[in-house]
Amino acid sequence: MKIKLFLAVLLTAGFVSSYSMFKQSSEQLTRQLSDDNRDTFVHATYIRGNWLKSRAQLKQTRFEQFNFMYVMAAPSWQAKDFELTEEQIHNKLVRDYAYPTGDSGLSLVPELIARAQQKNVKVLLSIPGKDEFNPVAADSTKRALFAKVMAAFVKKYNYDGIEIDWEHTYNRDQHTALMAELRKALDALEKSSAEPKREYYLTTALHSFRTFSPAQAQQLSASVDWLNIMTYDMGGGIWDNVASHNTPLDEMKKRLHNNWSVFSPDKLSIGLANYGFYYQGIAPGENSEVSLKEKGRYFSYTELPALLNQGWQESYDHSAQAPYYFSPDKAEFVTMDNKQSLSHKMAWAFEQQFRGVFWWEFSLDYFPAVAGKKYASHPLIDHVSQTILEKNK
Repeated sequence: MKIKLFLAVLLTAGFVSSYSMFKQSSEQLTRQLSDDNRDTFVHATYIRGNWLKSRAQLKQTRFEQFNFMYVMAAPSWQAKDFELTEEQIHNKLVRDYAYPTGDSGLSLVPELIARAQQKNVKVLLSIPGKDEFNPVAADSTKRALFAKVMAAFVKKYNYDGIEIDWEHTYNRDQHTALMAELRKALDALEKSSAEPKREYYLTTALHSFRTFSPAQAQQLSASVDWLNIMTYDMGGGIWDNVASHNTPLDEMKKRLHNNWSVFSPDKLSIGLANYGFYYQGIAPGENSEVSLKEKGRYFSYTELPALLNQGWQESYDHSAQAPYYFSPDKAEFVTMDNKQSLSHKMAWAFEQQFRGVFWWEFSLDYFPAVAGKKYASHPLIDHVSQTILEKNK
C-alpha cells in the first residue's frame, strides 16, 4: 500500500523542464541508502571505462545509490589470442596488461573500483565480445582458457566478478557452456581467496528478444547469479524504418511474459535507459523510406534540458507509458524516459519481484555538482534510487 501511495504521488507530479531544477540536493539520500538493505533489490549500472570524465566525477559520485556496477574495462582481446599457450595469453592479457596513467577514461578504473567497494558496491568486469565469443566458446580448450585468464584479471584488479555482454552472433548453447566455465573459474577464485566468505558474481546481458526452453533456462540459471535483460532499443533506433518509443512499458511486459517466463523472476534484472533517440523529418510510427540512421541519432538525457528551454514540449503516451518530446514546429522529436515513465516501470518491477534493475549507462544523465553541493546529479538514476528507498521503508 505504501508503494502504491508513493508512486501515485510521483505520477501526479508535473514534469520539471527548467535545467536548474535538475540539480537536486542528495546528501540525505546518500545517508539513507548507506543504511539500506542492499541485497533485497539490485540497483546496478553499466559504466564504460573510456567514458569516465575526471577524478572530480568520481569524487562527486554517490556510489551508495547502487549495489552493483558493471565496468566495461576488460583488456582488448580477440578469439585468435586463445590459440596461444596458457602462459602466453596470461602474460598478454593479465601479467603485462596495465590500465593507462592519466586523469580520465580507463586510467580512473582502479580508483573507481576502490571508491565503489569502500561503499559496499560490488564491481564486476563487463566483457563485450562482438563476434569474438563464438569461436572461443565453441572450443572446450579455448573456453576453459578464456575463463581462467579472465578470472585472473578479476583477481589482479580486485573486481567482484564478471559480466558477459554477448549481443552479436549469439549462440545459446555456446553461451551457456561459457557461463558454466566462468562459474567454475570464479568458484576456484573463491576457494583460493584469503578473504573469508569472498564472493565472486557472474551475470550476463542478453537482448530481450532472445528465447529459451525451460531446460535451457535451467542450465543457464545454474551458472549465473542473474540475467540483465536489455529492455531498451525496442523502437526503431537508427537501424529500422519506423521511429517509435525506445522503452515502451507495454512492449516490455509482453517481451518478458512471452520470452522470459521460463526463468524465475529473481533471475531477471530489467534494463532502464537514460538515453533515447532524436529524429528529424519523421513522425512517431511513420514508415521511413530510408534507414533511420539518416534521420536520427542516439540522444543522451543530458541534452534534454537545453531542448526544453528552447520550447520543446512533452507528449505522454499512456498506452506505452512513455513520453515523446516535440520541437515547437513538430518537425523533430525525441523518445526518452522521464520520471513518470520510470515510476511505472519500477512499480512493474516490484510487482513482478524481479531481481532488480540496471542502467545503460552511468554517464548519460550525469550533471556535475553545482556550487555548494558535494554530489553530481543523475536525475533519472536519482529518481529510481529514491523509489527503491521508499519501497524499502
